[in-house]
Amino acid sequence: MKDTEQQSLQFNSVSWGLFRLGEKTLLLEGPRNIPIEKVHESASLISKVLGKKLQDIVPSYTSIALFHTSNEDELLTILASKKNLKVDKSAVVERVQIPICYEMGLDLKEVADQAGISSDEVIKIHLAGRYKAILIGFTPGFIYMDGLDERLTCPRKSNPRKLLEPGSIGIGGEQTGIYSLASPGGWNIIGRTPLQIFDAKKQPPMNIKVGSEISYERITKQEFESWGS
Repeated sequence: MKDTEQQSLQFNSVSWGLFRLGEKTLLLEGPRNIPIEKVHESASLISKVLGKKLQDIVPSYTSIALFHTSNEDELLTILASKKNLKVDKSAVVERVQIPICYEMGLDLKEVADQAGISSDEVIKIHLAGRYKAILIGFTPGFIYMDGLDERLTCPRKSNPRKLLEPGSIGIGGEQTGIYSLASPGGWNIIGRTPLQIFDAKKQPPMNIKVGSEISYERITKQEFESWGS
């Protein structure tokens, strides 16, 4: 693919725009209204088709980045030839339960006030939710999730905090997520988990991946402080 060419790829019933991000990195950009499930499905199929020709594959909301070890034109030819791929609908969804201490929710009352309900009701609604990891990024291991009850939507802070503790669980607009590392952040923190979400020394560095279903289990502050001891 030449840098001056505008190309597209038909794959998994989607017309993907093609952009080179580097010598061995290719971006497939889907339509703006593409469902996130279609992105994940396509990424899974691409990984299956290309196998060891890929070093890594990273799906986002509307695009898929391919980090490869092969000839770019060869990869595109292979993908373009796959017209009748079947998605494995029987694949088991990985379910992960995460402990959360709401007593460490820096903005729990603010979220409750925004929703016009009590903090206890916020906790009840949040615990009842089932969330799906749709993107991992921003910082290593940061988990973006959908599935947030619309009653808990809350705008991001106008003045982000300079430092949030790892494990902070927040709400930003219609999204919810987990700060895996200590970092700045502008989301409303409703709780914190004692789990180490991301560990660069492990392989893989985290046990939550795109597509994982996440639920929460409430723990006390005492349980949080003694976790793992």
